Amino acid sequence: MVLALTQAPSPLWFFARAAGFVTLLLLAATVAFGIALTLRLRSPRWPTFITEQLHRYLTSVVYTFLAIHVVTIWLDPFTKFSLADVLLPFVSGYRSFWMGLGICAAELTVALGLSIYVRTLISYRVWRLLHYGTYATFPAALIHGIGTGTDTHTWWGLLIYFVCGCSVATMVILRAIASGPAPAVRV
Repeated sequence: MVLALTQAPSPLWFFARAAGFVTLLLLAATVAFGIALTLRLRSPRWPTFITEQLHRYLTSVVYTFLAIHVVTIWLDPFTKFSLADVLLPFVSGYRSFWMGLGICAAELTVALGLSIYVRTLISYRVWRLLHYGTYATFPAALIHGIGTGTDTHTWWGLLIYFVCGCSVATMVILRAIASGPAPAVRV
């Protein structure tokens, strides 16, 4: 087994790649459901509480696969990443900009998730402002995948990036349309 883990590419590398794609798919779904909640999309056959619970559940699953992605990248003997390489943005010697975007996205995702625990200590308005960080998190994660992903040039990798990007972009456009023009600023 030790020999299998030290050969290039190791099984950990396959787990890391798979976990990265699953994390991105789940993050796209989580963001899309979160935006759907802000749109107050209602249907007699699809109650809002189901969307809220699905959003919360998907968020917790995102963290699970994100942890698998980071730990398997770190443990993979082929990549030889240090703990700093996977936790500190822009310090990795491997595609440092793209890795840095992924680390920033991961850390912002964790911070946004932890904000639910301080929601009773802060106003709803502040909590909502924190959640606007999602509009930076998802694109950073998507660009990280495209920039560092070894499967970026495969048809199925591109399809996953396309589907994730289009689904979130569609929801953002619907959100922008529903919000209408920005209110006039009084001086």
